[in-house]
Amino acid sequence: MGEQFTDQFVRWDTFSSALWYRNKAGRYRLEGTRCSHCQTIFFPPRTGLICPTCHERVMEPYDCAQTGEIIAIALDDVGFPALGYGENMPRVQAIVKLDDGVHLMVDILQVADPSEVTIGSRVKMILRKHKREDTGAWVYGFGFILDQ
Repeated sequence: MGEQFTDQFVRWDTFSSALWYRNKAGRYRLEGTRCSHCQTIFFPPRTGLICPTCHERVMEPYDCAQTGEIIAIALDDVGFPALGYGENMPRVQAIVKLDDGVHLMVDILQVADPSEVTIGSRVKMILRKHKREDTGAWVYGFGFILDQ
């Protein structure tokens, strides 16, 4: 140790939440992984893990479908907006089965009347500003809107 490095362990880099989020391809592009051997799709990515179908370890990046169908709906109507979600109440949440078979729990955005959202409705992914972090950086993430 010296005057430049006062910590016992040298830090490789400082933590930047903005950089961390920018490197998360799954958050922006719905990038998962696919087993190179049996073609099973995983989201979130399973890098370095064993495929439960064929027991291989070789995974490749896979861009998940960005459209799908709602298979379950829930309203988050607790009487006050959840932190980071603005003033939009009630928050419509759904389980969406993407066109490639991946299932996601997502927010359905830009809905004037929650009764518009029904099981079987087609949806598509959008990128949205989610909220600000303590550092002032925006947190982005995917959401879904009804596909008219």
